[in-house]
Amino acid sequence: MARRKLNGPAAVWEFMGLIQNHRSVWNLVLLLVGVLSNSAIVPFMGVYIVEGLGKEPWMISVYSSLTLLVAVTINRRFGEWIDEGRTIAPLVLLCIAAFVIANSAILIVQSYWIVVSVASLCFGVSSAALSAMYSYGRLYAERERLNIQRYNSYLRSMTSLGWMLSPALAFFIAGQFGHLAVFKMALIAAGFWALLWYFVMPKDFTAAARPALQNKASNGQESINRPLWHAGLACFFFSFAHILCSSALPLFYIQEVGLPTFAPGLSFSVKTFVEIGAILSAPWLIGRVGARNALLGAALLGIVAFMVLAAVSSLPQMIVGSALEGLYYGIFAGVGITFVQSFAAGRMARATSLYMNGLFLGGLIAGSSMGLIAQIFDFRTAIQLASLGAIAAFVVLVATRRSDAASVPV
Repeated sequence: MARRKLNGPAAVWEFMGLIQNHRSVWNLVLLLVGVLSNSAIVPFMGVYIVEGLGKEPWMISVYSSLTLLVAVTINRRFGEWIDEGRTIAPLVLLCIAAFVIANSAILIVQSYWIVVSVASLCFGVSSAALSAMYSYGRLYAERERLNIQRYNSYLRSMTSLGWMLSPALAFFIAGQFGHLAVFKMALIAAGFWALLWYFVMPKDFTAAARPALQNKASNGQESINRPLWHAGLACFFFSFAHILCSSALPLFYIQEVGLPTFAPGLSFSVKTFVEIGAILSAPWLIGRVGARNALLGAALLGIVAFMVLAAVSSLPQMIVGSALEGLYYGIFAGVGITFVQSFAAGRMARATSLYMNGLFLGGLIAGSSMGLIAQIFDFRTAIQLASLGAIAAFVVLVATRRSDAASVPV
């Protein structure tokens, strides 16, 4: 049979029809490309500030703090807008535009003041795309009657996959072609991100607007959703523990243990491989033991992982510790977002933004604490102290167990 030839417009319409029939998959591709774009920049900015611009390491904290402040604010605002019934596509497009502006500004003017003004503002805005896409994915799964737990695990695994691939590629490109090549690569990725947004994301998709008085107390003020905040606090402690450990591991392996320079990369690959498998198994785990019990198990596994990692003295031990790290964090990553969303009380986007802000804040405090702990003691101590975050998460989950009565099964 002869193949039917299509002119340009007809080919575009056929491609859009294919996307309509497989939108649940294309949503994941859109998320993955967005994560690939952002994750190429986030870990690289510190290197660019110190090595590319010749600034002191403490100046990284100024940039990071400003970016986080913007990200937390925009995340919360996006959550409110989505819950009010605003279309989600323009919010994601705003994030893409901010990402393009930030990279373009850095390429045009190599200045620290551009980094802490234009770049910090725009990268903070662009980071909110992840929360918006998580909210969109959850609402899409509800509307299409998909398995919500499984689709959440797919969303989260795309994030882990992006972080597994893009940072390594960014540092390789920087080593081969210079620091500015990373921002050029990010602009190319942003072009694909925008193209996918145009074809994949429905421009009229909104959450069902919630009644204005649904969450109001008797005095007319919006009541505090304590179970939701408790769930977000547990996620904060998980994030604190994870970042405190993972940020200390590379220098711990190389400087204190004396492992080869490829050890941190191998450790990260093993950790991420196990993590993705754990994320994809999260729906099964929730069905067997429930979300809270799964997170309690993840906290205990985290404590064990930190102790094993702190005792590493060889590559085989490192691989075992990395696998344990991936297992505990994969369970948290796969279960945590569903756990928090179960307390949404009709405000799904706000719950998702609270989840993301908990991860951001935990990571910021842990990243700042790691350097101080390592300077006073050593990197091994920082890894050991990460267990305090896991213990705190365990205590919060146990102390707030009665909150499950307020959750909505998903």
